[in-house]
Amino acid sequence: MAAHPAEHRDYYRDEEPSAAPAGLRIPPPARRAPIHDTPVSVHGRPPVMWLLAAHGRSGAGTLAQIWAPAGDARRGWPAADRHSNVVVVCRTDRDGLAAAHDLLLQSAAGLTGGCILLGLVLVPDAPGPLPKTLRRRADVIASAAPAVWRIPYIDDLRTHNQNELATWSPAEPDPPPPGRMRAPAPSTTAPHPDLAAIGREIFIAARIAAGR
Repeated sequence: MAAHPAEHRDYYRDEEPSAAPAGLRIPPPARRAPIHDTPVSVHGRPPVMWLLAAHGRSGAGTLAQIWAPAGDARRGWPAADRHSNVVVVCRTDRDGLAAAHDLLLQSAAGLTGGCILLGLVLVPDAPGPLPKTLRRRADVIASAAPAVWRIPYIDDLRTHNQNELATWSPAEPDPPPPGRMRAPAPSTTAPHPDLAAIGREIFIAARIAAGR
């Protein structure tokens, strides 16, 4: 797999016209994700939806392990793959939100090699509600995305390696939600019900985008 660095002139020529709306702030090349010029998916069935990490330890790799139709985009836009439907993934700390905003602006400017942005996945960086300033910042950034999915804080995921996590597939029924007398199944046995529900929503969005 190869990816052009963000400043590669094939994609980021200053003289090249941009599809960006007038007045849109376009992040500088150093803050854009590169565009892969060869397929990221080389083995098995190609992913239907790609998870693009806005920064390191965003949670994209873990979610790609849990959602069977998803693939980890390896920090770049999968423009050379059969399906190029992308979800940006970030943590909800200040740096994570800023990195995600840059990628949303990059997409709005048409600098993704033709990839389709499905939306934004927000992964909590800590248990509990976001502080007010971060909540406002997240809301502003989320308004720049076609759709937003908010992952709940799942403490169980902290205690397992990625390859130990149960996989969600759209071909199987979603796990039942926990009840008053029934706790969620361990993440090694079944995906968390909220993760299954969000995975299905993104999968449906990807299928709709692929059919356009």
